[in-house]
Amino acid sequence: MRIRAFVFVVLTSVSFTALAENYIVSQAYEIAVAELRLPASDDGSVTFRDCGTCIIQTIRVTPETRYLLNGRYLSLAKFRREVARIVDQRKNIATVIHHLESDLIVEIQVFK
Repeated sequence: MRIRAFVFVVLTSVSFTALAENYIVSQAYEIAVAELRLPASDDGSVTFRDCGTCIIQTIRVTPETRYLLNGRYLSLAKFRREVARIVDQRKNIATVIHHLESDLIVEIQVFK
């Protein structure tokens, strides 16, 4: 009887560990810069479409949201100015990282 209980406990703990490993925390979207509308303020929202036939998504940002241009962290104001200067916004890609549980954008990266 004790062996059955031990086997049950071991198998149950292994199954919980397996469930924890498959939990998705964030989702990254790779989109053309032309499909990205940056927030006007630190407490605004980002609007984007991650494919030509996908619905438009609007997700909030916070003052903790990070903005990276070519691997360098910038303030939102500087980031907006630099992204606006990109000549061919259809060819440049932005990566938008969405934290699913809080439903917030945690980072936006652009390489030009």
